This record gives sequence, C-alpha cells and structure tokens, in this order.
Amino acid sequence: MKPQINHKTLFAGIALATGMLLISSCKDVLDLKPLNAYSESDVWTDPNLVQVYVNGIYDQTVMAYKDGGFGWGAQTDELYGNFNWTNENSYVQGEATADNQTASSLNRWGDLYASVRKCNVFLSNAGKLDTVANGQVVRTMRGEVHFLRALAYFELLKRFGGVPLITKVYDVNDKDFNEKRATWTETQNFILADIEQAAKLLPAAYANDLDKGRATIGAALALKSRLLLYAASPYFNTSGDKKLWQQAKEAAKAVIDFKGASYALYGNAGNGTYNKTYLDFFNPEVIFARVYSGLARADRYNTVSRDLSPNGYDGYSAYNVVQQMVDAFEMSDGTPFSWTNPVHAKSPYANRDPRFYATILANNQLFKGRTTQFFEGGDDSPQSPYSPWNASKTRYVIRKMVDESVDWQKQDYAASQWVGFRLSEIYLNYMEACAALGEDGEALTYLNKLRAQKAGMPAVIASGQALIDKIRQERRIELCFEGHRYFDIRRWGIAETGSKDALGVIITKQADGTFTYQSSTVQKRTWIPALYFYPIPRTELQRNPALTQNPNYN
Repeated sequence: MKPQINHKTLFAGIALATGMLLISSCKDVLDLKPLNAYSESDVWTDPNLVQVYVNGIYDQTVMAYKDGGFGWGAQTDELYGNFNWTNENSYVQGEATADNQTASSLNRWGDLYASVRKCNVFLSNAGKLDTVANGQVVRTMRGEVHFLRALAYFELLKRFGGVPLITKVYDVNDKDFNEKRATWTETQNFILADIEQAAKLLPAAYANDLDKGRATIGAALALKSRLLLYAASPYFNTSGDKKLWQQAKEAAKAVIDFKGASYALYGNAGNGTYNKTYLDFFNPEVIFARVYSGLARADRYNTVSRDLSPNGYDGYSAYNVVQQMVDAFEMSDGTPFSWTNPVHAKSPYANRDPRFYATILANNQLFKGRTTQFFEGGDDSPQSPYSPWNASKTRYVIRKMVDESVDWQKQDYAASQWVGFRLSEIYLNYMEACAALGEDGEALTYLNKLRAQKAGMPAVIASGQALIDKIRQERRIELCFEGHRYFDIRRWGIAETGSKDALGVIITKQADGTFTYQSSTVQKRTWIPALYFYPIPRTELQRNPALTQNPNYN
C-alpha cells in the first residue's frame, strides 16, 4: 500500500508538512499512533519518524511565496506591492525599525533560527539511529540537514550580515543565552563547511520521482555558488581580492560541469516557451525547487496565478511591475529602450526583448482570450467595474510564473513550482566572476549563450566595465521577480539605485484606437543607509544581551 499523503503542501512532489509520513512498509499511516504520542526514544530510533522531522525542516526553511521574489522585488525598482503583504512599505519609505518587524515581514529572524535549532536537534540525535540497517537513509538525511542548516544561515547572512553561529540545542533549563555575532566571513565559512558536508552525503539524484525536490549535490553546489558570488562582490570584498572572484568562478563552473545531473537551459521566449521554466515541474534547468499541490488550497503558495493576474480577469494584481523595470528591457535588436525616442514612445511595447512579453503583462496584450485593457476606463484599470480595488496602480502586472490555463474563477489554486536554484542563475554567476577576473572572452561566451537560448537575443560585444554592466543588465532581466535584485544591488554597493520613487503610466485610449502615455508616481520612496541590512528585531536583542544591532538602527 502506498503511504497516505497530505496534499496541502507538496515539496518534491510529496507532502512535506510536519506530520506527513514517508513509510515504505504496507502499514497505513492511519494505523499509527498520533505524533504527539511518540516518545523521544520512539522518534530517534525510527528512520521513518526522523524523516517526518526532516520534512518539517524543509517546510520551514525552503523559501517559497513569501521569499519567492515578489516581496523582495517590491523593495526595489522591480515591483510595487499593491497590498503590502510582506510589510515592504516600511522599508521603501524608510520607516523600518527594530520594533516594527511584523510576522508577515521578510525579516524572518525567528523562523530561520527555529530552523537552525531543528537542524541542531537532528544532528545531536541522529547517532541513535541504526546505521547498519538504515545506513544510506541516515546518510542522506544527514546531508539534507546540513544543506538545510546552510540554507537557513545563508538566508540570515544575506538579511543581517554576520550572525550568531549556534550549534548547541538550548532548552528551558538554560538560564543564560549570550551568543555573540560572528563576522560576515566567519558566517560564510560556517555555511561552506555545512555545504561541504552536505555534498559528501547527498545523492546526485533520487531514484524515486516522489523524492524530487529534496536536497541533492547539485543544490548544495548551487548554494555554494551563490554564497561565494556574494563574498566576492564589491560591498563585501572591499579590497577587490581576485582570489574571491576565482573561488566564485570555480564554484559556478562546478555546477555547470556537474555530471551527476543533466542540467540544461530550458524554455525560450522567442518561441513562446519561456514560462515553461517555472511551469514544467523539475525540468532540466531546475536545480532545486519547491512544489505545491493543486489538490488543496495552500494560501499564496498555489494561488499565485490568480494573485498576479489583472482585476478584469478576477485577479488580484498583487504585485505591480514598476515603469523602471519595464524600461529596462532592451529592444529586440539589443539597443536600449528610451522614451526620448519618438518611435519607442509611440509604441512602447513593440519590438522588445521577447522575454518582455513572457515576463510582464502590459496594455493591449493578448491574455487568456482577450487583449488587456489597462487604459483609463478599461476592464483592467482602476476605473473598471470589475474589482477596481484590485487594479494595478502602475498599469502593469507580472506574467512570469503565471499559468494561464488555470481557471481561477472555478478554483483559485493550482499546482505551483517555486524555483530556488536554476541553471540560468549559475551561468550569470559564472560570467560575472569571469568578467571580474578580466576573462572577457569566457564571460561573453556564456552571456551570449544565455541570451540566445533563453530569448533569441543578438550577441553582445563588450569588454571591461562595459561588459560587467551588460552582465548586470542581463541578470536584471533574466532573474527579475525571483528575489535576486534586492540582494544584487546591495552586494554591488549600489542599493540606493533601487530605491527611487515607484513609477507607473497613465494610458489614454484615443478615438482612432491608438494610445498615449503619461508617467505617474505610484509611491514615494525614501532611501536610508541602514537598508543595506535588515534590523534585528528588538525582542531578540532583549533575549540575548550579547547581540548587537546592525548599523543605523536605534
């Protein structure tokens, strides 16, 4: 008999909510004692119950909707959050403090340290398992937990900088809690050690398709690539140490050359398949992803197609693309778009990089059987008779990741994939490191390969700083709304460039059917230097006297 599966939350095509059991025997889950009836000795001697415990760490640590890119994008020149779902307004308006880090905020200090604690509990108890009878299972779980702890600490590092490195399992009998912050480099090295352990213990792939989405060697190597790219970047690598760039280059190339899995670029905007990168689960480009079932509603995790779509389609327009992001897409010939060019200004959505049409839904584009109407008085405008409170303030919404086959008028949820690591990012990591090392030819090879295979865009010819700028531009386009821009502009030391007022457009339909466009300011934004890092919540400072706050927060 197959195990019973809780379909509310799927990860790797299987439920990963705490309480879900992966049991290889024929005994039905319903025949087992409830989890709260198990003693500690029961749990740490039964690999099936320990797997339940590990599943719960995935569920808490691996980022999905909240951290899937939209909340971060709404704090940059990518998006405007229509409903402030992740408390982004306190950041973009310069009002973030140690006292207003709400439960919906992307701060997540407490959640991530809860994940660290669970990892530490596992690592301190896993030795009780019978490794003779269950050697490979235990080995794999150890690898998964080392990866998950590395991931949790990386999420802390990118938000806060160096943090306390806790390996002890604290309990109610511990009277004192005085854990000092490690440096950025010390935190990085701790994460690298966990990644190395994970890579030794994890499989390259899983024989059972139901295990897809669990940590693999490739996932560990991809995390290493991202971490070392951050470490080599100007904001952290203030001396411009080339050794750090060399390490970042080698880490990215290790993923590209990895023989244990058949990673390949997937989907091309030029032939209309670009969004298959996100909609085709565990396709060759995906290195690590989290998947949610369409059999039960998992709020925001599998309602994304409805949430992002325009109000005229009974969508929520939850995140609105700002004009700065729209304007960042090149023309189809590779030249920049400009409102000062009369041809561009007359038809601003014509002849753009094919990824524009797969990524952003603008006015007068075909979507779900009709053309969009973001113009004043149109069905998708704030003057629409259809839920105008859900209209886009910028007159653009996200198309990327939206499954247009979903009929959310009948059922608002559907199976959804949140991609954590994919090969395009690794290509971009590699070319950025190569360019920083002066290896322009190698950087151009991968830049032009990515542009050709993902969009059919013409080749770039550039060198030196111009090439670095082109790579940054490509990264902005290819990875938009995936949670990278917020951290990219910080590691580059140019965070303030993403904090300009959020712009949109007012579109007026003329009698002859043409349109005119007028810029509008959707949100005034304020840059403060503190925003290179998030504030540590006040409650955490009160619990731990040794903890120090990030700069420029009181």
